[in-house]
Amino acid sequence: MESLIFSIKQALPNLTKTEQKIANYIIEYPTDVTTMSVQDLAQKIPTSSASIVRFSKLFCPDTGFSGFKLRLSAESDQDSEIYDEISPNDSMDDLKKKLSFRINQTILRTNTALTDANLNSAIKILHEKNLIVSFGIGASHITAEDFQQKFFRIGKTVITNNDLHVISTILLAKKEQAAVVIISNSGETKEAIELAHLAKQNKIPIIVLTHNNVSALAKLATVVLVHDDSTENSSLRSAATTSLIAQFYAIDLLYYSYFKLDFSKHVKEIITSQKYIAKNFKEES
Repeated sequence: MESLIFSIKQALPNLTKTEQKIANYIIEYPTDVTTMSVQDLAQKIPTSSASIVRFSKLFCPDTGFSGFKLRLSAESDQDSEIYDEISPNDSMDDLKKKLSFRINQTILRTNTALTDANLNSAIKILHEKNLIVSFGIGASHITAEDFQQKFFRIGKTVITNNDLHVISTILLAKKEQAAVVIISNSGETKEAIELAHLAKQNKIPIIVLTHNNVSALAKLATVVLVHDDSTENSSLRSAATTSLIAQFYAIDLLYYSYFKLDFSKHVKEIITSQKYIAKNFKEES
């Protein structure tokens, strides 16, 4: 389950002043809050009971304040320092706990953000097109290469290059057969938007993987696959690790969903390539 306290901390910059006041009290005294009524909490902060109810529904829309307290109670044994950013005084054990916690939260949130309908729409495009172009700039290019490597293994023709001119030429040469997968954490990368404009002008399907579903890039997409990057909002960005992991995870979901469309055929393709590599590329002892 997603951590409620962590979710509140990550949401803080986007909350109203009243909501921030409520959030800060809950973060500071989570155990106390589990024993309070709405009226008790409103008096302690102080704020109105209606504000407490509205705040609860931001994070527990179906269960309100009672569900909110239950989720808080479930985290009562959690070490509060795990929610904090990485510190120069952290031990190796602290780092392990903090990073593994953030990675787990990122995957849980990505599962929620990635809808089945959008995944299925993306898979349909990949299945129908013979050529897939994958594109990303900076760290997102690593994800584009991961996409290529995975789909290569099951016989899909995937081309990737972080040179916009090269990739545009390839795309236009095969536009009737092609689809494009564009990866951009922000959804505002200049080169990614230029490529999306080119694809859209030529009626080439565009699959976008981003955390920002209202970005300029997302607005040009045929299908938007949304991943989480909530820990990227922190002051140290947790070494900018989690958004890349979220992208890899989303690509894995796409790959395995596509894989099972023709499971037996794809298994044979992987076994064939593994045997060839084992036979011809053995490391010398």
